[in-house]
Amino acid sequence: MLKQFSIILSIYFLGELIQKALGLPIPGNVIGMLILFVGLYTGMIKLEMIDRISDFLLENLSFFFLPAAVSLITSFSLLEGKWIEILTVSIISTVIILGVTGLTVEFTKKFLQRKQEESCCERNESSSEIITKDNRSARIE
Repeated sequence: MLKQFSIILSIYFLGELIQKALGLPIPGNVIGMLILFVGLYTGMIKLEMIDRISDFLLENLSFFFLPAAVSLITSFSLLEGKWIEILTVSIISTVIILGVTGLTVEFTKKFLQRKQEESCCERNESSSEIITKDNRSARIE
């Protein structure tokens, strides 16, 4: 598990290094996540290389929000009188996130369904029939 943690930490530091070296306005941890995504997508990083540490981090995700909550409590005097604005922004951003997530899921489902339908049919070389996976056939004229 230490090896998996070192992979995640190395990618994080690489993202931070790129951000500092190039002076990008994007946070280094976001760049690190993009590097991790590209590595997983291209197969340079296998899921088995980071699966145990990823599960551990996800299982303990709520623990990582404690410092932010404590700092929010200690900064309570700065937030005094701004609750309406904070609540408004929270509600609007939640609605936007729900909408974008729903649209993304619908798009992904349609895309995967279309891709599955295209690969579902295979052409029978000996005749002009298409045989689907559920063993239905159709004649092609």
